[in-house]
Amino acid sequence: MDNEISFEELVNRADEKIKLGHELIEELEEYVQIGGVQKIQRKISQEVKFLKKVIKNATLKLNHVQCSNLTHYAFLVQIVKLQREVVHVDCGFPIEGRNNPLRVDIVCENGLKWIKAIARNSKSLTDAAKGAASYGARSILDQAQEFVEASAQHLCMFKPPKVVFYFSQTIDNALIEELQEIGIEIASVAEPSDCDQSADILNVSTLNIDITTLLAYISNVCNGSCNWIFRESILTEQAEKERQAPLKPILDSLFEGKRLICCQTAYNSFEEIISLLAGPQEHRRATELMARVEVLPDVATVPDELAVIKFSGKINQRSLKIFAFGMQMKAVTVTSNKAFIRSAKMQGINVPVFTHQARALTEAKEASGTPIQ
Repeated sequence: MDNEISFEELVNRADEKIKLGHELIEELEEYVQIGGVQKIQRKISQEVKFLKKVIKNATLKLNHVQCSNLTHYAFLVQIVKLQREVVHVDCGFPIEGRNNPLRVDIVCENGLKWIKAIARNSKSLTDAAKGAASYGARSILDQAQEFVEASAQHLCMFKPPKVVFYFSQTIDNALIEELQEIGIEIASVAEPSDCDQSADILNVSTLNIDITTLLAYISNVCNGSCNWIFRESILTEQAEKERQAPLKPILDSLFEGKRLICCQTAYNSFEEIISLLAGPQEHRRATELMARVEVLPDVATVPDELAVIKFSGKINQRSLKIFAFGMQMKAVTVTSNKAFIRSAKMQGINVPVFTHQARALTEAKEASGTPIQ
């Protein structure tokens, strides 16, 4: 088939792929803080370098263009753009009875949704499902079964993550039905899922309130005093974010009708911080808030899900106690401690959480700040 296409035409096609690769790397810059994205950027860069090399060496073949992984990465980026709360890309999950971790293309909706991106043509998928695949190759149905079983081993908010297969091409209706019977949801880039983080929180009756949330809720910056430029740049940045997207209404809506709890460790730390840093109004709000929050003893032992966690600068004993308490109480932990969540996920551990932006105590800082007129 190579003989039917001139080398010049092959180079043109390869150049288009190279251009696509550069565009994908640029598009992913928006998501560079998400786990796994930089690794995908490096893989795309390797694909681009390979194509440039075979062009330069005049060894370019049609297969190099047709089988380039850039097609898959382009589809992956399309899907990422449609999702909410993407927490990891190309994430490995350890599975019982399997040597290698299961690779999930996109983990989103704060861990509640796993996505597999499939850019293969529909005929090869159907043929493989019917057994017409090369020896040892796993069909899409085998993979579907594996994903569903794996999700049952990695609960998020006390339930298996939803597994969604995105297809770049229309697939056979019979194959769709078989996948759905296994427990897979089918989607295309034109049909994003409607599930979001808040919708799942509504089905939970108890919320574990982290120190970060207790502080944010009582902070002056979240209670009508956000028009400030502070000496501390981080506080000025938080005030600006608060003007753009107020946090208190989100938390009030979340707390409504829920049982609010916190562990003794979180309460002690909260009390220590406000005694040192809070202003008079923040002290008053703290008293009012703690009248609504039950303070319960720390858990005696860390749940099995967290017992294997390795400590780092972002995962310390205090954080572990707070999140372990939430899991033991079957509560969703409300927190701005995204560093803990990311670190835990990198170790294959899903913690049931509702995350929000951080807000610090600011009342005492207003004396040295500049009001915005």
